[in-house]
Amino acid sequence: MENKNFYKEYIAPVVVLVAICLIVSTALAVTYAKANPIIVKNAKAAADQTRQELLPSANGFTEYKGKLDVLEENKVFVDDAYTANNGVGTVVTVETNSFGGLLTMMVGVDQQGAITGVKVTNHSDTPGLGTKNWNSNNMVTTYKGITKLNSTNVKDGQVKYVSGASVTGEALHKGVYLALEQVKDMGGAK
Repeated sequence: MENKNFYKEYIAPVVVLVAICLIVSTALAVTYAKANPIIVKNAKAAADQTRQELLPSANGFTEYKGKLDVLEENKVFVDDAYTANNGVGTVVTVETNSFGGLLTMMVGVDQQGAITGVKVTNHSDTPGLGTKNWNSNNMVTTYKGITKLNSTNVKDGQVKYVSGASVTGEALHKGVYLALEQVKDMGGAK
């Protein structure tokens, strides 16, 4: 009698929980295997579309396989760089530490070294505050046409940023600065 109670109270619940865990884990693995290729394909398509927006005269892009710049380890670094197949410029993806964590942005630079555009592609900043730097007053448009930033400090007066959201403004500024440096290091505009 005691063995039956022991089995009911201790062994049976463990067996049931292990079985549930195995079934759920298998279901998650199958879902991941089906969904991941679609997610990767969609992310690549979105990145390609953003590159085309930033360099509209490009006829396709090739990934740069050389050294990628780092301004601050794990805080401000180049994720990738793509050169236009017809030589009209480069689009650099930078991750930079912002108020809500890492912010991902793409910066287009033409063959003369002038910024063609800046677009934030992923962030965790406060909606309505940090995002004002690229939504309402659109700080990112003030970079268009700039070929050189004086410093990594957004408060140097070269561009406008949203006061009260200077952490995000600083992150954007450092990202643009690093993108220009990456293009120079790739042998682009001097």
